[in-house]
Amino acid sequence: MKKILALALAAVFALLIMNSCAKVEPAPDTAAPETSAPAETGEQIETPDYNLLTEGVLTIGSEIGYPPFELLAEDGVTPIGFDIDMANEIGARLGLEIKFINTKFDTISEGLGVNYDVIISGYTINEERAAQMILSDPYIDNYQAIVVKADSDLTASALTDVDGHSVAFQKGTTTDEIISDLVDTGSVDCTAAANEKILTCFQQLAQGEVEMVVCDSTVASVQLAKNPGAYKIIFQDTENPEQFGIGITKGNEALADAINGVLADLKAEGFFEELNSTWFSED
Repeated sequence: MKKILALALAAVFALLIMNSCAKVEPAPDTAAPETSAPAETGEQIETPDYNLLTEGVLTIGSEIGYPPFELLAEDGVTPIGFDIDMANEIGARLGLEIKFINTKFDTISEGLGVNYDVIISGYTINEERAAQMILSDPYIDNYQAIVVKADSDLTASALTDVDGHSVAFQKGTTTDEIISDLVDTGSVDCTAAANEKILTCFQQLAQGEVEMVVCDSTVASVQLAKNPGAYKIIFQDTENPEQFGIGITKGNEALADAINGVLADLKAEGFFEELNSTWFSED
């Protein structure tokens, strides 16, 4: 009996030894998976990517010699005018610095996307330009006009009445395209004087070097107001309005959308009526 008890105690002791030496496996990981920190409750405003040539700067190609849209102040350096005021307002609302680059109008499209982000320069919307760039929504209507000296006996009822006369106009403009087309198709036979500056055209008219100037009606009206008794308009088209817009580098839809948004706001707020009062008044 003692022998059996001893053997039983030995077996129990051996079993205890084996359990104490066995490997203890860790408990399964029941912790929640790691998560990112919760987003801040405050709205985060990101600066739009307008894909500008220079970050934070809207660079503008403009022919600073087309009053009342673009001209230089009395200091001979500062750009002023209808388009200049509009451009500055667009820049302010988009939070961008504005930089103007004075450019010849007849080659202005060539610098878009290379030397400047946009064209703001009394720029008429047409199919040819729309194929080369994005054109903004229009911001002003314009018509072709024929201007002569105030003491001239000439009359006109259509643009074709330039036939048989000497005519000055600015290179690269829609006027240039219209007159060139009339000549090329044989619709008129006139002596054409194409100038880089519209003011040169009016100088030629004043000096008797040409009989007529064909230009935008908005430009003509300002020249008459600034030179009372010097010129008169003998024809102004009222059936085929041209509309000015902003030329934007092709593919830059973000900038185009932003500019169109500002233009819509400016129209709704009466901003352009104020500009008309400032730049098309007789004062």
